[in-house]
Amino acid sequence: MWGYRCGCAEKRCFKTWREFLDNSLYLPDKLITFSTKKYLLPIIAALACTAGHAQSYEPKWVGEVVVLQCDADTVSMPTEKANVQVKTSASAGRLLVGIGNVRSKVTVKGGRSTTQVDPKQPITLIVKCKDNESDPTSFIQIVKFEEKKKERKAELSSVNWIGNVSEGNMEYVPYEADTYGKSSYILKVAPIEGEFGVRVLNPNEKDEKVVLFYCFGAHEE
Repeated sequence: MWGYRCGCAEKRCFKTWREFLDNSLYLPDKLITFSTKKYLLPIIAALACTAGHAQSYEPKWVGEVVVLQCDADTVSMPTEKANVQVKTSASAGRLLVGIGNVRSKVTVKGGRSTTQVDPKQPITLIVKCKDNESDPTSFIQIVKFEEKKKERKAELSSVNWIGNVSEGNMEYVPYEADTYGKSSYILKVAPIEGEFGVRVLNPNEKDEKVVLFYCFGAHEE
């Protein structure tokens, strides 16, 4: 059996080729010795950890929304899940002579959400869906609520006296979106102050029998 000397600074010597190969990592295009592995293996481990960490913020359930607090350490915070009340009101003209508007408003209890983020920082949301192959702007809405002392409100729809229906005066917040994880979207919102709710519609059927918002706020402390 032929012998082999590695020629390193430490003058480490392998007695046989078998011992040399046992202390080496073979790749298709090169042979990496134990001294290189000492640096390569931690890098591989770090890359694997980063890849797994990038997916760790994906919510568990379809429709669920979390907000990421991106400081020195990124923290995933659950949003406030609210089954909102839908209230209907008629204008004075409608009540008096039958001419006017009937408005439906969603109402969330509490003046502010239990989940709060820094209004000076961009807001990052993760929304889990059945898949992430559709355009999220067609079925994911971020709504800014009208703030009251004991509740938050948004106008869902308006019906005029001849029966025409409009979406109401909901204030929608623009966002940038990309796919995330197996079936989620990551939404990025510019710094903004107020109370908000994320509404996820069914992209295929848009079933609105249950009005559900995932709420958060952004206020100065």
